[in-house]
Amino acid sequence: MEDNELLVIWEAPKIIPPEFRLYYDDNGRVMCYTCEKLDGNYIVIDAMTFAQGRPDVRVVDGKLSTVSSNLVVSKLIPDNDGISCSIDDISIVITEPNYQGTVQKWKLHTYELR
Repeated sequence: MEDNELLVIWEAPKIIPPEFRLYYDDNGRVMCYTCEKLDGNYIVIDAMTFAQGRPDVRVVDGKLSTVSSNLVVSKLIPDNDGISCSIDDISIVITEPNYQGTVQKWKLHTYELR
């Protein structure tokens, strides 16, 4: 090497592959497809599913389902978390924290029929 020659060593930055996400609501319906980190329920999907961007799929038990909507059943079931209701009448929602009566929590569960 001569005195006025420089040797430049350049290391390429590491390429981080994107994480494809499908965000869905509590009923399993698609809200959006994105690579961003948003608040809410999501599952990680592959690049092909992300590219298709189908609005007619559902998320059931944390898995992507392409079953037609008439084969998906949702029902309210007593649960440890969910909406607090009167033990005598599910149509009475309890929002008062100091309610003296007995309450039962209900949550919407979605099942796929095959």
